[in-house]
Amino acid sequence: MKTKNFNLFIPLLFSLLIFCTLSCTKKKEEITPSITENQVNTLKLVKQSDQSGSSAADGAMDDVNDVINNNITPQAGLRLEAYNLPCGVVKFDTSTKNTQGKIIYQMKYGNATPCGYSKKKSGTVSFQLIKGAAFTEVGAEFKITYTDYVVEVLATNDIIKVNGYIVITNVNGGAIWRAVTNSETIKHKIRGNYNITYSNSEIRNRLTYQMRTWTSKNGWEGLKFSVNGDTTIADLQISETGKTLEGNNEFQTQILTPYTWENCATSAIGPYILKNGRARVNVIAPNISPTNFEVEAGYLVVDGKTPTKVNDCSTNAYKIITTVGTTVLTEYQLY
Repeated sequence: MKTKNFNLFIPLLFSLLIFCTLSCTKKKEEITPSITENQVNTLKLVKQSDQSGSSAADGAMDDVNDVINNNITPQAGLRLEAYNLPCGVVKFDTSTKNTQGKIIYQMKYGNATPCGYSKKKSGTVSFQLIKGAAFTEVGAEFKITYTDYVVEVLATNDIIKVNGYIVITNVNGGAIWRAVTNSETIKHKIRGNYNITYSNSEIRNRLTYQMRTWTSKNGWEGLKFSVNGDTTIADLQISETGKTLEGNNEFQTQILTPYTWENCATSAIGPYILKNGRARVNVIAPNISPTNFEVEAGYLVVDGKTPTKVNDCSTNAYKIITTVGTTVLTEYQLY
């Protein structure tokens, strides 16, 4: 039996924080004032489809972390047959080496079995060590490459394809599980550059700048995971840049408060609850300013009651504020 990757306990990946997957349940609590048809069209500039590519890339990155942190490598003398491959992976190939003589690990997805929220995956995601002698070394870098990696949401027939790469730097060294066993701070610096092809054949480029941190002061019970932006653009802490599918408008995701998940139980299985975090997606829309979405975690939504900010284990919703010119829309969306 494999040791589970900590990322797999995360109920929502960071890219899903901005606009949840199509399977999420939305609950509107208040809208003021009314919005015109033109303003509604503007609100669609950044929508769920725009985040689906980032979500797919993050999902594959978690699969890679799962393999690395379970030490499933030929050097470890472990049989791949004893390892439960990530959902959708039908073949794990270690027969190819890069120009440095290091193994290129290839995960081939089979588009046969639905994963997670009824998704199907196909294509290839490979990863290789490009700096250092081991993935767990201080400053080690490994590169994840997406080759026609396709994710299909069965409920909506929304299909996206990812091609490109992400480079992860192990800032302090160590495996993620050492945050629990040794109270170490594990940091991964993320830099990504990939193209997203949508169902209508439109292609958009995406750049990613993140710092992911795992810490614990009390074993599994104290485990925390946080995501922050990791580059500064115009004095703003940015985690992602790109262009919207509709309108081809530039946008930036600005991290105002790092998103933080914490274990709300005493064992490894959690649950792991997103307690805190706040981000703003700034869109450069023609003839309208400002145009942005602000997403804040840490709210409790209960039917018939006013939403409250709690930032504890009862947290279950985001507060989303959409601003288009002088029009402001406030709503709450369940995790």
